[in-house]
Amino acid sequence: MNTEVAIHHNEYPATVREAVEDKIQGLAKYFDRIISVRAFLERQNEVHRAELVANVGRGVVLVVDSRSATIGEALDEAVDRMARALAKHKEKLVLGNRRKSRAKP
Repeated sequence: MNTEVAIHHNEYPATVREAVEDKIQGLAKYFDRIISVRAFLERQNEVHRAELVANVGRGVVLVVDSRSATIGEALDEAVDRMARALAKHKEKLVLGNRRKSRAKP
């Protein structure tokens, strides 16, 4: 899985970038066929924003956005949302394959 972290308009410490990469790598346990994940971090006035964009193959792109008072909270919320989106996508794939196999006589 390829990961990319982009920080716009603000300098966060290197530890933030490392924490983001670690959390992104943890998303692989929810869906093992992730091709790439990009994280965009920025601060807009007093609000921190974290956006995750995951390419999961076959043209499917999952996007989650989170805003909070601290970058840690925004990142945690975005990772939680992405984990739920990946689990839901995986469930759709599994149920879709089951339905196709049942339809055949």
